[in-house]
Amino acid sequence: MSVHLTPSGVNPEETRGPGVPPAPSPGRVRLAGLLLAAGAAAWAVGTVIVGDRIQEGIHALDTITGMAFLVGVAALALLVLATRATGAGKGRALPVVLLVVLAGAFVLNAASFGYATHDEFPAPLMILDACWPLGQLLLLVLGVAVAVVGRYRGLLRWQPLLCGLWFPVSMVAQILLGSTASVYASAAWLVVAHCVLGVRLVLRPGVVAG
Repeated sequence: MSVHLTPSGVNPEETRGPGVPPAPSPGRVRLAGLLLAAGAAAWAVGTVIVGDRIQEGIHALDTITGMAFLVGVAALALLVLATRATGAGKGRALPVVLLVVLAGAFVLNAASFGYATHDEFPAPLMILDACWPLGQLLLLVLGVAVAVVGRYRGLLRWQPLLCGLWFPVSMVAQILLGSTASVYASAAWLVVAHCVLGVRLVLRPGVVAG
């Protein structure tokens, strides 16, 4: 008996269905997780060290670690975009807009060296200064979109939303607990939300495949 092998005409990628992209490589997912975890951890440490002094002006440690944090969030946004976790239609614009705003916040930090306070910023930097809170609000919207679309499964579906909640949690903590305690609350949220998600992506890159 002879066996004839006939090449299949079915493209494996086509079996995924419309709007479902190929899963990113494990290396790409691990890199995104590493950048997210390292950036959030660095900024958490930086905010604790600088503490209340951030109210007095611009500090190099907070600025540098803040830039690392922005790189990590951008890596998360790129991963969400690659996996179409905010949807295959108009929802894909959300991580793109977030990336643009994060780039503005990064430029602001890079250009802030040499200034003692934010009040010394020229008009262009004053405009870019809005990118920080806007970027965090967009991250919250991104987290909501990821949860609603449901491309990710289990805990991963909600972890980007936890990351996006950092900004409102920090604001509420500052109002209720004061500036000193809010520093530690902010740093703790960065570790629990961003760092845990990043470490999970490093250890289990396959979770983004759904």
